[in-house]
Amino acid sequence: MQTPSQPTQPETFPASAACGQPALNGDLYDQMIDDVLSRCWRYLLAQPALVLTLSYLFCSLLGMLFVTSLFNQFDFDVLPYLEVSDFILAAVSHPWTLGYFLFCCVVVVVMFWLDRQVRQRFRRFARWVDLFYRPESYNATVCCFALIPMLFFFNSAFLEAKALASRIKANQQPQFQISLINPLQDLQQTRRLEQAQVLARTVSYLFVYHQQQIKVIPHANVAALLPVTPAVPVADLQPPASVTKPAATKPTATEPNAAQPNTTEPNTTEPDTTQASGQSEKPATHPTPHH
Repeated sequence: MQTPSQPTQPETFPASAACGQPALNGDLYDQMIDDVLSRCWRYLLAQPALVLTLSYLFCSLLGMLFVTSLFNQFDFDVLPYLEVSDFILAAVSHPWTLGYFLFCCVVVVVMFWLDRQVRQRFRRFARWVDLFYRPESYNATVCCFALIPMLFFFNSAFLEAKALASRIKANQQPQFQISLINPLQDLQQTRRLEQAQVLARTVSYLFVYHQQQIKVIPHANVAALLPVTPAVPVADLQPPASVTKPAATKPTATEPNAAQPNTTEPNTTEPDTTQASGQSEKPATHPTPHH
């Protein structure tokens, strides 16, 4: 009994073989990558809901790595306080983590695209690097494609968490004044936290860094959250230095004397002119001796 013959797909050849040049291992590798990418693209187009599911899973894992890496910088176990929805909230509230991962992936894709363009344009270079594209090394290449995104995945979460922890310990993050409904169970019965820095927000808790320690506050106990404006330095409050005025010049001889105010008080007592004149007009007499 003969089985019905199945229709065979037309066999594709590399561009170099079509031009009469011998096909290299690199050309066969490019053809394999194109075939895998086209099949993955067709599958995603046929299953659009899978894209949303994978995106949600990716953001949740990235948020979990970021939150755990951040609190590990303070030696605090945060997992007992978290819920599943808190992980994606952490990824959305820190978009630089996702941006760093996408940037690294784009750089790798551009590097592979440039390598392919150079190999297709310069065949001597393609024959020189053809040793790295042998079929025996395909498995290693697939493993590299799988490990490189995972490396970027962990690295982006760890670097962003370490940078944020350094800024919080140096008091460089925005500070808040937190008023509580019920006081903290400490010696001072604290109802207000001054200059507190927010570490993370979850569905149920607010994690703040205050007085060199982490404090977990339920949202139901928060009465107000007021941002603290930075203090203005004293030097900025002082008015600018006044411009020195030139010294006043003395009035010249041509100027009237009225310009100079008379500061001397007039003498109200009049001298006895008669007595003074009489003394001045009377001649001096000398006594004559008697013989």
